[in-house]
Formats: sequence, structure tokens, C-alpha cells
Amino acid sequence: MHNSDLKWIIIWVTVIGNFISMLDSTTVNIALYEISKSLNEPISSVQWVVVAYMLVLTVFLPFFGKLSEICPRNKLYSTGFLIFSLGSFLSFLSHSLPMLVTCRCIEAFGASILVSNAVAIIASMFKGKNRGKALGMNGAIVALGSMSGPALAGILINFFGWNTVFLPGCIVSLIAAIFSYRLIPSYHPPVKDEKFDYKGFLYFTVFLFSLLTVISQGHVWGWSSDKIKILVCTFILATVMFVIREIKVSYPLVDFSLFKIRSFTLGNIALNLSYWGVFGIGVLFPLYAQKVIGLSPMSTGFIVLTFSVSLIVTAPIAGTIAGKYGSRWLTIAGGAMFTLALLLFSSFNSETQIPLMVLGELMLGIGNGLFQSPSNMGVLSEVDSQHLGIAGGMLALARNTGMIMGIAMAINILEIFITLFTNLQDSHPFLSAYQYTMRVLSLCAIICTVCAYLAYRNEKSKRMHKN
Repeated sequence: MHNSDLKWIIIWVTVIGNFISMLDSTTVNIALYEISKSLNEPISSVQWVVVAYMLVLTVFLPFFGKLSEICPRNKLYSTGFLIFSLGSFLSFLSHSLPMLVTCRCIEAFGASILVSNAVAIIASMFKGKNRGKALGMNGAIVALGSMSGPALAGILINFFGWNTVFLPGCIVSLIAAIFSYRLIPSYHPPVKDEKFDYKGFLYFTVFLFSLLTVISQGHVWGWSSDKIKILVCTFILATVMFVIREIKVSYPLVDFSLFKIRSFTLGNIALNLSYWGVFGIGVLFPLYAQKVIGLSPMSTGFIVLTFSVSLIVTAPIAGTIAGKYGSRWLTIAGGAMFTLALLLFSSFNSETQIPLMVLGELMLGIGNGLFQSPSNMGVLSEVDSQHLGIAGGMLALARNTGMIMGIAMAINILEIFITLFTNLQDSHPFLSAYQYTMRVLSLCAIICTVCAYLAYRNEKSKRMHKN
């Protein structure tokens, strides 16, 4: 076998890591309603099946990225697959919510190893146009995971039960662990004079976990309860310590000097808010479709598939256009489109027909396709080359925290409205709560669009100056 052929086989093994992490995160959204019914737990508690996974995956990304510069990549990557496979299998066996959330954290620990190292492995093996081709294949495989997840979950839940959504990742990652250990090059030259901000990492983990717990559990425990008061104090203290640490240290996780760049700051805010809407609706719509309309998990999964397909088709086209003409008008159009989509979702009732749901998912996918790639390009366009690494990391941080916050905020707002409409003796408290939550998310989308407008308003003149 030629060396070039072997490289492409290694790339296929590598991108499976990103594929299963995306597949897993999208399949579980469809399963939340069934998990809630099966375990007899409220949605406010069941959300931790998703939130805990995203939280652990996010906070460990910089740690495992750094660890890859020290450990042989074949051993680290295969370990990530094995941990993910173990977590998936234990999730399949789970019979209580605490056990399931714990197993999901194990899964996320393995996924964080895979996600943080996949691009680095690809970049280390290819140069020039082949590197672009390999990275493009990685993006396509990730998109495939996102696209196939809802439909696969619907089929598995419909015929075999919600536990089985964890089996595909378990089996695939176990096989991939063997191939990654044997095929991925083990040697990686040591990087000198590089340090990792462990204290900053600890402060960041504490403040993010405290914040999410307050948001998700405040309504359940009571906003004036001792638990919430302690968590709020912990959040404030950890945040202050994190900011002080990052300003002083010479190798920060977050370089606050980059926030002096308007397009970087507002662009990150816009990106973060866009994920509030996308992941909020990603959790709430399957609940609405199954609880209110009475659709099967399989039917719900195929409706959500519309979002993934339209996003995949739109995103590369938008990225190409943004490279030629800039990000401003594409991000504004994208923000406006998914704002309209959220408003459409807010109008859904117990009589809404499937074609209208498909239209909503289509608009949401097109809007995000128009927004995401141009926004990423716009955020990084004003950052000098020596700061691209840390800027890219901060961009990923904004994206992932937006995903987590979107899920936690959407579920918490939904629960608050359910309690409100129940007390008002509304005949359909869940439906009314869903509609009002969608309106809150649409407000976030409007703010996101305004931030994008302000972030890139001088983009045209800057391009003309460069030319």
C-alpha cells in the first residue's frame, strides 16, 4: 500500500472521532422525551443528559489539546475512543437519571479527546491542497453525523427503545480504537516553551458549572434557596479569579486583549447567541412534536433532518460568497432568517401540520447556513496571524458555551412558563409555555442579528483599503 493511500485511511479513522461525537449529541435530543417518560423525571432534570455532556466536552477541550503535545497521538486518540465506547455502553445500560448523566460525562470525556485532536492530526499529516481536502472531508463527515443523527435516533427509539441510541457510537468507537492505535503515527515532536494555564482552566470550569447549575436548577430549588445563593457566590468568585488570572498570566486560555477588536467581540457575542436559538429549539421542538402533536420519535427525527440537510447545503455556498464579498450582509440575512423561523415555531399549536414544521426547520437550517461560516470568517478576519490559534480557541469556546447556555436557558424558561400557565389554569400549559419560550429565543436571535450588523459594518471599506 502506498504511503499516500495509508494517510487517507488514517484520515478516515481520525474523522470518525468527530463523526460519533456529533452523531451522539444529535441523537439524544430526539430521545429526551422518551427518557423523561421512561425514568419518570421532569424535563428540567433530564436536560442534564445533554448539558452535562456538552459541559464536560467543552471544558476539557483546551486540556486535551495541550496533552496532545506531550503524549503519543495514537495512544491518546485510541484512549478517547475507548472511553467514549465505555460511556456509551454504560449509558445503554442506565436505568436511572443519575447513572445516565454520569455515563454521559464519561462519554463526553472521551469525545473531548477526539474533538480536540482530530484537526491537529489531519494538519500534521498533510500540507497544501491535500490538507484542505482532508479538512473538507472532516467537515463533511461531521455534517453527516449531524444530518443522520435525528433520523437514526427516531428509527432506533421507534423500534428498540431510547437506550439503543447509544449503541452505534459504542460499536463504532470500539472498532475505531483498534485502527487508530495501529495506524495513527505515535511520534510527535515536543513543543518547547509552551505552558498550559491549569489554574485558569480550573477557575473556568468552576464558574461555567456554577452558572449553568443556577440557570437550570434555580426554578426547581427556588431562586432564594441557600443552594442557589452559594452557587451564585461561587460563580462570582470564580469569574473574578479567572479574569484576574487571564490578565496576569503570559499563556492565557482567553486573551482579553482581543476583545479590543470590535468585530471579534461583537462577532463572538452574535455567534454565541445564535447557538442559544439553534440548540434551544433543538431540544424543545422534539418535545413539542412528540408531546403536543403526538408524532413518533421516527417522524420527529425525519422532520429535524430537514434542518441538517439545508444547513449542509447552504453553509459552503455562504462561506464561498463571504470569502469574496465579506460577511456582513450574509450574517444579517442569516440572522433575519432564523429569527423568522423562531417566530414561525412560536406560532405552532396542537393543530399544526407537518409541512409547516418542515418549513420551519428548512428556514432555520438556511438561516444558520448563511450565518455560521461567514460569522466565523468575520470574527477571525481582524486577528493577526500570531493570535489566530488562541482566537480560534476562543471562537470554539463561544460556540460551545452558546450550545450549553441555549439548552439550559430554553429548558429553564419553558419550566417557568409551564408553572405560570398551570397556576393560571391554562388548558394547555406546555403548549403555551413552548410558544412563549420560542418568542424569547427569537428575541435572542434579533439581538444576534444586531450584533452582527454592528460587528462588520466597516468591512467593505477595509477590504477596499487592503485591495
